Amino acid sequence: MASGDLRTELAATAARLIAEEGCEYAQAKRRAVDELLGDRVDRRTTLPDNSEVEHELRRYLRLFGGAQHRALLKSRRELATEVMQTLREFEPHVIGAVLNGTATEHSDIHLQLFVDSAKDVELHLMNLGIDFDVDEGGGDERPSVLERLSYVVQPVAAGRTPSRQTPVGVRLHVYPRDGIRIAARHRHIKLSDEDMHPIEMTGRANLETFRKLIIES
Repeated sequence: MASGDLRTELAATAARLIAEEGCEYAQAKRRAVDELLGDRVDRRTTLPDNSEVEHELRRYLRLFGGAQHRALLKSRRELATEVMQTLREFEPHVIGAVLNGTATEHSDIHLQLFVDSAKDVELHLMNLGIDFDVDEGGGDERPSVLERLSYVVQPVAAGRTPSRQTPVGVRLHVYPRDGIRIAARHRHIKLSDEDMHPIEMTGRANLETFRKLIIES
């Protein structure tokens, strides 16, 4: 098998694992290698990058997700706007699968917050009665994450009573206030991804922009 064909097959297999089992990208690629190559893998095997896997995931959802995926994406996006509204003083921006349209039933809501102090976010969540976990920040990205907070929310039905849907994870990536000046990383699109909405390609969106995406999608 040509190396390009193998990369595509690895990306497609990883995409299926993400859609069906909720694997993270790195885990999905490792499992794809095991599934397709087993003991035949060698150091010359080149893994697909995340943009290639995302392309295949978008293709998979287009082929097999249908109306069910569109309804789930709409629901997850509307829930994300509710969460962003509760965090509006911290300039929330949505990122990841909920923004770019590849969210599945396994997808968390990922938000970037821009703050003077990460402790302000913790205090805000405590005042809302939300139990959350804290991970230290750091890393090589710029700006550096101050900390990461995670919790779950229960979707609410139209009648304002808890729905029977599975609780959804929320992951907050907390940055210093001036971190918002650093432009988000735009995704590299393939020709077959050109039907994406321009806002889906931006890398992050504030509440006003995200609401516009929901209306126009």
